[in-house]
Amino acid sequence: MPRKLGLIAVGIAALVLLAALAVWFYWPTGNHQLAMPAGQSLDVAQLEELTPLPAFALERKGPPLTQADLRGRWSFFFFGYTNCPDACPATLGILSHVQEALQARGQEPPRIVFVSLDPRRDSPELLSRYTAVFGPDTIGATGSEAALRDLIAFFGITFERKDQVDKTNYTIDHTTNFFLVTPDGRWLATFSPADDADSVLEDTAKLLRFPLQQ
Repeated sequence: MPRKLGLIAVGIAALVLLAALAVWFYWPTGNHQLAMPAGQSLDVAQLEELTPLPAFALERKGPPLTQADLRGRWSFFFFGYTNCPDACPATLGILSHVQEALQARGQEPPRIVFVSLDPRRDSPELLSRYTAVFGPDTIGATGSEAALRDLIAFFGITFERKDQVDKTNYTIDHTTNFFLVTPDGRWLATFSPADDADSVLEDTAKLLRFPLQQ
């Protein structure tokens, strides 16, 4: 009889353990996959989980740029460098077009935050001159490896110096996605690299009306 009781106890313990594991694997974590309102879809953007950005302090012309400075306004985040020969100026040109088109429609457009992955060459003064070409509502910022680390990891940015001849002569391969951040500092959507400004515009217009209470 004691042996039977022991086996029953072992069986009960095993069931409790399995139940605990099931709860651990399947219990909601608070993050959930968002969906567009009924009847709407996105062409070049993908919804994320409305995760708050990590704390950051980046160098720009003037005071440091922090997440607090971006509160109250939508923002596009894009990572690159001023010596980029193609993807960076093309993407910034598309985002500038989107800003102008949204303004023409009476919608307040997202500001553009261009984060340089090349602080060795991209000083705050140079970034200020570079971003001014794409309109007054574009911010250029950068920082040390430590200052950039959390933000880069958060958005899943990868980059690598290539063809380096010396400390000032090289290119950088980097992620060319760009990201839409809500006025309360959460990552709402990722845009794949695109050369179709109209698709970016239409997706952005829809996302600016997204029900953020989800």
